[in-house]
Amino acid sequence: MRAARRSVVASFVLHAVAAGTLGPRLPAIKAQAHVSSSQLGIALAGFAVGLFVGARFAPVPVRRLGTRGVMRYGAPLLGAALVTPALAHGLVALTAGLAFLGAVMGVLDVANNANAVVVERGYSRPVMSSIHGAWSVGLLGSSLLAAGAVAVGASLPLHFTVVALAIAICSVPLLGGLLQSGEHAKDVRIDVPHSRALPSVAVLLLGVIGFSSFLGEGAAIDWSAIYAKESLGASATVATFAFVGFSVGMTAARFVGDRLTVRLGPVRLVRAAGLVGACGIALAVAVPVTVVAIVGFTAFGLAMAPVVPVTFSAAGNLHEGAEAAPLGWVVTISYLGSILGPAAIGFATHLVSLRAALLIPAILALAISALAGRLRS
Repeated sequence: MRAARRSVVASFVLHAVAAGTLGPRLPAIKAQAHVSSSQLGIALAGFAVGLFVGARFAPVPVRRLGTRGVMRYGAPLLGAALVTPALAHGLVALTAGLAFLGAVMGVLDVANNANAVVVERGYSRPVMSSIHGAWSVGLLGSSLLAAGAVAVGASLPLHFTVVALAIAICSVPLLGGLLQSGEHAKDVRIDVPHSRALPSVAVLLLGVIGFSSFLGEGAAIDWSAIYAKESLGASATVATFAFVGFSVGMTAARFVGDRLTVRLGPVRLVRAAGLVGACGIALAVAVPVTVVAIVGFTAFGLAMAPVVPVTFSAAGNLHEGAEAAPLGWVVTISYLGSILGPAAIGFATHLVSLRAALLIPAILALAISALAGRLRS
């Protein structure tokens, strides 16, 4: 189980490196592709659609290859997909590249979480938050490297190609301890739901919690640097620290999340997280000062960190019928937040300012707090 935990942690880190490389470079990608903020919202919606489709149909390759096979073969493909948006010129090419990257990340996310649920059961205590904390470490490290790449003026193709090669090469030794194919099958039900096997109300409400958290996280990842640069007038280098602050908050909270889950219980923990997250975003948009915005996004990261791990753990342990596929449904519904988030915020910039549009994740953080009672499962 220790070897399995180390390898699944490594897979989460590699997945996060792709996200952490992309987020801080979005202003440069936007400029290179010559797209407006609303068009970037469309392109990011393509990325989120790819995430959704990948998560929705991930059980197909998982059934054929097992989670181990999907994770090991998927890592080099993730590196290749990461390069595509760095080469894009124009809205169509950017949207297609981001959709491809999103699809690969969606498949890997379901496989990673299915594998992690089994590891958690093997430990007989909460470990999901710390495993997700490894994702935050990868996000933080790669975002800091991206900030450095911006500072030294590294081109997008060079930066993304180096990262892609690192992901592919490192995956070979790091993922060797993953659980063998099929070991997860009797424990984690992620079959593709049939049309007659609709999710129960309990599954749907867990999905709403995940949806709200993913929308908020996606807003911070996709728009925090752009908000600091374009709305607050920060320099390109300083603007990346709005994203970095969010990453620091996520990382710090996830490594204490398992202990907090044991001490407070999932309900009280997530209820408080929703309230703090709403206050963090409200602070970032209410006080138009770069330093305050960085503090607000950091607080938002701290608050949102335990929400998804606790929700996915609850879904993976629901005693539902095999066709209901609780974890698969919750991951899929959660990714709807990633789909609607960039599009909604991008569209809202046509009607109101980006500052006002960022209140959307604050409202959904309050919804997370209201629905926290569903995590007793």
